[in-house]
Amino acid sequence: MKKYQFLKWFIFAIAVAINLFILINAFINGEVSAKESNTIAHTTADVINTIKPETITPQNFDRFAFDLRKVVGHFGLFALSGGFSSWATYLFSKDTKLGYFVTQIITDLSFGFVMAMVSEFVQIFVDGRTGAWADVRIDFCGFFLGFLVVFLIFLLRKSKIFHKENYMKKQAN
Repeated sequence: MKKYQFLKWFIFAIAVAINLFILINAFINGEVSAKESNTIAHTTADVINTIKPETITPQNFDRFAFDLRKVVGHFGLFALSGGFSSWATYLFSKDTKLGYFVTQIITDLSFGFVMAMVSEFVQIFVDGRTGAWADVRIDFCGFFLGFLVVFLIFLLRKSKIFHKENYMKKQAN
């Protein structure tokens, strides 16, 4: 039981850390954010060009950096947020009734949407940054993917447990 308690709190801590990382980065000014993004983009481009030379060229670098920022910085981080936040919610839930299950889904997805909105909204007030509805959509789609993966895994897990319990009851009769 201690192992389960540790896992529960460990997953919760990872979810909190990811969401804090997202929010803290939303407050970074545009110049610093662009510099960090470009450093990551140049490093990634160097790795890609080492594997397959001339894949990322000066002509396509800006587009590559933009796509990398959207895919990794928005979609990817929010996919991690969705996965770990939903996993933590599942681990902390004790009720298995359908109504509670639906409420949990609504709560998880609402949290993801609020995180996406807040992370973009605060950028309106940060020098050199702008909040964008397109980024809210990308963020929420990432969160939804993370949520969906965890949801399907636990749905299948519950389904197998349910079938195993029914099998055992039939064998006992």
